[in-house]
Amino acid sequence: MVNYDELIKRLSRTDEPFGLLTMQATSTTSRLMKVFPSRLKALYAAEHGFFGTTATGELNQGSYHPFFNLPIHSLYGEFRKPTPEMLSSIKRMVIDLCDIGVRCYSYLATLKYTLEACAENGVPVTVLDREVPMGNVEDGPMREDAFAGFSAPINVPFCHGMTPGECAIWIRTDEKLDLDLDVVPLKEWNHKKHEPWPNFIPPSPDIRSWDCAVAYPMTVFTEAYPAIDCDRDGPLAFRVIGAPWMDSRRLMDDLRVGLDTCGVEMRPYRYMPRGGRYSCFNLNGIMFSVSRPYGYNPVTAGTIVLSTLMKHYGDKVKAGSHPDVLDRLMGTDRVRKAVESGSLGALFQSWIDAHDEFENTKVCLY
Repeated sequence: MVNYDELIKRLSRTDEPFGLLTMQATSTTSRLMKVFPSRLKALYAAEHGFFGTTATGELNQGSYHPFFNLPIHSLYGEFRKPTPEMLSSIKRMVIDLCDIGVRCYSYLATLKYTLEACAENGVPVTVLDREVPMGNVEDGPMREDAFAGFSAPINVPFCHGMTPGECAIWIRTDEKLDLDLDVVPLKEWNHKKHEPWPNFIPPSPDIRSWDCAVAYPMTVFTEAYPAIDCDRDGPLAFRVIGAPWMDSRRLMDDLRVGLDTCGVEMRPYRYMPRGGRYSCFNLNGIMFSVSRPYGYNPVTAGTIVLSTLMKHYGDKVKAGSHPDVLDRLMGTDRVRKAVESGSLGALFQSWIDAHDEFENTKVCLY
């Protein structure tokens, strides 16, 4: 549970002006404006904008809040990192981001760049910590330095299981930032909890529900292979895959054993995408769901799915594909190469070995 009382208590220790990086869907802006109407001086927005209305990849422009008359500085437009000018009116940055514990989800990069900017400009940071849907999941490749970027901002597993507050501590330590960092911890939550919490806030337009968030790391590979639909614009975003040429039952026969070991169950599902190249076409697809929360490995499952699709429908899957996008998402080209060769055993073992080393640096507050 988000600890607003503790946040207000800590902010009340001084009378200095502060800024807030968050989104409209949280109640944080309204709460802080009510308690500190003259101290909150600026808002900052990650991808999708403060109001959550811009599409994935769409750049945002700076604006003003229509009710609070505060500037909203975009951190997903001309600038990805707060400039000194953006920080000039504040003495502290408060960060409240609804993350999902997946490395390629852009809020992690925005967190990293904001921490760096605040360290460079001597601005202390308070992170209001939030739960993540997959706090007990650690799966997927580590990032290789050659693939560092906005989709792979730090060298942690693809699913790292850390909260925003834990990530902030990890980043400060890893980059040796000279930063005054304060994390407001969660109440009544720990990494063993895997069920949805009350008032789950959709963090972006495409992650419409808890189930979408949990499925996201399994099917996000479709961003690199648009010939495979994932209902991104519909209510089942990332929970399904489909294509006109897909024989879902035949595919499921090949996937069943591998996905069962990943804690994933599936069933044939006919649906009509609301967007994409197959918009308004009925597709014979597959719906995925978690069958074993404590043994859920979504990146492993997604890699098995993509490899099996390649085996049956290689030319169709590759049509219009963007292999470089998969490399950027995964933070390595080893996933793509293993999928194309159909040899996954060594790849999965390398993840296990790397995760053992990651445990030495992983931050766990709960």
